[in-house]
Amino acid sequence: MKKVLLLSLTVFIATSLSAQFYAGFGVGYGMGASKRANGIEITDNSTKNIYGSYGEGINANLKLGFMFSENIGFELGTSYLIGSAQTKEKSEYVLEEAKTSGLRLAPQLVVKLDNGLYSRFGMIIPVMGKTIVTSSDDHYQVAPAVFVKKESTVEATGSFSMGFIGAIGYAYALSDNMDLFAEVEYIGMSIKSGTATLTQLDINGEDQLANMKTIQKEYEFVDEVMDTDNTNVNEPGKSLKQKAPFSSLGLNIGIVMKF
Repeated sequence: MKKVLLLSLTVFIATSLSAQFYAGFGVGYGMGASKRANGIEITDNSTKNIYGSYGEGINANLKLGFMFSENIGFELGTSYLIGSAQTKEKSEYVLEEAKTSGLRLAPQLVVKLDNGLYSRFGMIIPVMGKTIVTSSDDHYQVAPAVFVKKESTVEATGSFSMGFIGAIGYAYALSDNMDLFAEVEYIGMSIKSGTATLTQLDINGEDQLANMKTIQKEYEFVDEVMDTDNTNVNEPGKSLKQKAPFSSLGLNIGIVMKF
């Protein structure tokens, strides 16, 4: 028993001596990956799909990590996405766009090589965020041969979702305690729709929200819509859930401090 305890203590001390905490921050840009048909473009003689991903945009990221040995570790990353505009509908008079922003957590396994190369992979989980959809129609018909401008804004949130995150990078030692890193990162994820709220509806410059019932301006997305749903005008309307693409392929650069 004493030999077992002594061996365990020796392994613990050796592991602790080789273990290392680190913290880092960086910024990057992700291009849309695994794009889907997010919108349409209408011209005089055709209608075509517009492909995109809401994961495209600027990423600001922070990370905390612990290396169990020189080569294996665990990292908890956080990133904030500032999404690029995604076109939902485009025509001569109509332009509808969506922008997403949100915070995401990413627990990951880290594998480092002695030459500065490393990889990390794990899960990515959105924890908060929203998508703002704005629409402008300069030719909205309110009566025969009478056209006005219609503007609307919808704020949408997603339900619990998760995806895959992975990266390959290189860390250049600036000092004994500081590294400069650059990495290529892939995120594969779709987010299920959760809720949506109409926050603006102006027709010819006049606000219409005050005249609308709850069912007309608030929405819940569910897996099943019953025959008894959508009957009470004072409750949010219910629609079936859909998945939106949030995949991206991008480049991050930043600094890591080792302790």
